[in-house]
Amino acid sequence: MSFKYLAAALAASVTVLAADLQLDIAVVAAAGAPPTPSIAQDAPSQTIHYDAAAIQQQAAAEQKADPATPATKFKRAACDPLWAGKGPIPNPDTSEAFLDFADLSNAALAAPTPAGYTNTFKNLKAMNNALGYMGYDLLDKYDAVECSKKCDVRDGCAAFNIAFERHPSIDPSPKGGACDNPPSTTLIKCVYWGGPVTARNAVNDGQWRTDFRVVIAGSNGYVNQTVDTVQGYTGPNFLGSRAISAPSDCNDKSTFVGFQYWNDGKPFDARRCGAACTAQTNANPSAPCRFFNTYVISKNRQPQGQYCAMYKQTWEDSHATLSKTAYQGSEYDISYSYSFTNTANNGLPCIKQAQITGCSNPGTCGSYRQCNPSQNCYCGYDVTQTQTACFQDASCSSQTCSRNSDCKTGQICLDARSCCGYSICINNSVCANGLSARMIFRKRQQDEDVLTAVHIPGEPKGEEQV
Repeated sequence: MSFKYLAAALAASVTVLAADLQLDIAVVAAAGAPPTPSIAQDAPSQTIHYDAAAIQQQAAAEQKADPATPATKFKRAACDPLWAGKGPIPNPDTSEAFLDFADLSNAALAAPTPAGYTNTFKNLKAMNNALGYMGYDLLDKYDAVECSKKCDVRDGCAAFNIAFERHPSIDPSPKGGACDNPPSTTLIKCVYWGGPVTARNAVNDGQWRTDFRVVIAGSNGYVNQTVDTVQGYTGPNFLGSRAISAPSDCNDKSTFVGFQYWNDGKPFDARRCGAACTAQTNANPSAPCRFFNTYVISKNRQPQGQYCAMYKQTWEDSHATLSKTAYQGSEYDISYSYSFTNTANNGLPCIKQAQITGCSNPGTCGSYRQCNPSQNCYCGYDVTQTQTACFQDASCSSQTCSRNSDCKTGQICLDARSCCGYSICINNSVCANGLSARMIFRKRQQDEDVLTAVHIPGEPKGEEQV
């Protein structure tokens, strides 16, 4: 499921709520847990396909992701033989002996860390429940390097877990049957995930199958040190377990433009957030996305989904100060956090805007009234069409704009309802102490009959009412 918040929808609230909405825990909590992955029990391998291009298109279109395709299920009869593992079996063949079997722990402790990966834990007695289940393979030997190579060729694989699993050699019968506690076999599992595997989310320590106890030993976790690049953006910039908490900009305005949150069980994909960022800019140029921070958020150690926070300008790592928070009795924490900056426009420098000089009775082309006659100033609106502004008339050949920050200090971006028909940068600070609008008569000062913000060529040049 996808959840989103866009600045355009709640523009009036952004400045007040931005600090909270940069990480909206209420939305994460309301979304609930991601779908439980359907993991095949008695198969030699399982592959979950991830269509990265389709997911990015869905993010850009603000559509919900399709539910995961369920794993193929095999109908077996009790006491049918199951897949034979290649790992060693302890003597006696019990779950307690398996958990204490030195051959398994020695193999895990001696395993090298594959190139390009970080070892996050070693020799645990549990496997992971991470973000974005992508299937598994059974190996002939405990080989973390081989497992990493298999992860590398799977689009979306960000981490893997390799472990020994005590598994029944035949399908256990119902209790009291001929094989309710059969001999074991030892599987060597290489499990692929679309998000980080950590000691905190290594919680799958086995199960009972009738009287046979499935247990885990020699469990190691490895996380890829890089994520995919995002076209049009500089990065990735790794922030670890911290997320951006951006302050106000140089004009004391929030730069936060919105977020998307996905808890559909798909792999972590920075490109998904990049697609949402680009779509935000295209849909609302007045609140463009120039920088985004995306990360995995977990509830009580269990991964919930991928969060994507978007901003008008880039921010330095020093502003990555969010790490965890409590909400309704649960603890939420951040991991696998990355930031990206628009390569062509990072939203800087921030241009300090002077306080806009307001006025009363604002007009548009044909109805402007002067607010400061001595400075040839008129009462209108800035580009937002909500802020009144006393502005100095100027030629329509002035710089065009789409927001006040496009203009120089002391200028505003004039509403497109001026006589120019489009927005231009125009002086505002020279009209300080704007007076209440009044009906006056004046003689046009221009010798040339040119198109200006308040005048259309062809109007009388003598005494005129404005």
